[in-house]
Amino acid sequence: MTFKSKPANILFINPPLYFSNHQPQSLDISLPPLGLLYLATFINQKSSLFKAKIIDIAAENKNLSQTLSIIKRQKPLVVCLSAMTPQLQGLITLAKAIKKQNPQQLIILGGSHISGDPDFINRHPKLFNYAITGEAEITLLETLIKIQQKQKIAKIQTGQICQKLDHLPLPDRHLINRSLYQKTESLLFSRGCPFCCYYCSRPAISRHVRYRSAPNLISEIKKTCSYHQGQIDFQDDTFTLLQKPVINFCQKVISQKMKLSWTCNTRIDRVNSKLLSLMKQAGCRQINFGIESANFHLRRQVIKKGSFTNLQIKKIFQLCKNLNIKIAAYFMIGHPDETKKQIEQTQKMILTYPIDILGLSIPLPFPGSPLYQIAKKQGFISSKIIDHFATGKLGLGYANVYPQYHPRHLSLDYLHQKMRQINRRFYLRPKIIYSNLSTIISQPQRSFQDLFSLVKHGMSGRKPYQ
Repeated sequence: MTFKSKPANILFINPPLYFSNHQPQSLDISLPPLGLLYLATFINQKSSLFKAKIIDIAAENKNLSQTLSIIKRQKPLVVCLSAMTPQLQGLITLAKAIKKQNPQQLIILGGSHISGDPDFINRHPKLFNYAITGEAEITLLETLIKIQQKQKIAKIQTGQICQKLDHLPLPDRHLINRSLYQKTESLLFSRGCPFCCYYCSRPAISRHVRYRSAPNLISEIKKTCSYHQGQIDFQDDTFTLLQKPVINFCQKVISQKMKLSWTCNTRIDRVNSKLLSLMKQAGCRQINFGIESANFHLRRQVIKKGSFTNLQIKKIFQLCKNLNIKIAAYFMIGHPDETKKQIEQTQKMILTYPIDILGLSIPLPFPGSPLYQIAKKQGFISSKIIDHFATGKLGLGYANVYPQYHPRHLSLDYLHQKMRQINRRFYLRPKIIYSNLSTIISQPQRSFQDLFSLVKHGMSGRKPYQ
């Protein structure tokens, strides 16, 4: 008689931004950890040797002791931690606690930060055993098998990308408590981004663009429809980068008479009248556009955002307005060599173009982005700044703790003052309040909290911006 060995537990953990008195603090817990869902589902469906589970610390409101108790009880072969740069304080605190509880516990680090800063693992050799950069599904499974077989493994590995996204199993949302998150479902149609916007570290993960087939995407929408009821947020960096897959998807949604209401991210130069009309028919309710500056020279030469003009921006925004598609526009102030006059141009665009939702920020130098190298060259940050932030030497938390970039001739105080001024003038207009009335009605407490904070401070009152 042969006995089947019990599969080894693999724990995937999403750290909070940081722990305050062992309690998790986070920026946004409304979205499920989609990356971890893909990884854990891949492990479970591609191998019977392992059983993957997920802990989303902030969403589940697990304090440090509770998290450690789960790890001790589960006795995982490997703990897989994934972190963006803002989560480094939570990551370091958690990793230290895990190693203190069990120095022999293997920890694999993944996520966007390690992809942009692979040397991070070498600077913290006692905390992390291995790291996988980029997309990790295939390489992680191979690594887990090698660990189980006690084979030698490289400390830092580059993840092998999946060329055909349809070959990836659909994320198993039973691995999380779905009721902890917003009703809207987070989905990905594509992976990869070919652009090199100077503030973005996304290309460090993958620049190779691939789309799922429309039937594969629709099957996931139908599979999860009982919960989201057609409300979808596409997380793609540039949803309409390739128009053919999007057209195919929209046509199938329309022909199948699916009742969807969805949002996506894209660029001004990747949509046109015909495509926008089709997207609207297929249920598109909002598009998020990264504009970054109203100055053409800054957009093209410094930000590397492309060659679209202000006239094109206005035309696309008006097309969206005519179709009743909400416009969320994202801007930054404080770009390298940006002048006060150029900031005034951005302010004028924000206040005169038909924008419904404004995202305004100051550039942050994340590892893996060209801005990080610019900031290092100009002496704004040193090679030690990431570790000082991660270990809490710059202060606890993320907002106004992680270094903000600004040109030397413009102070951070000036940029913060302009942000407050622009936010007040934008959000306190009656037409903007009316435009966002449905959100105010559905989430009155949060909306009025934001409104009060915008009147008093000129920025959101949500943690950790307080």
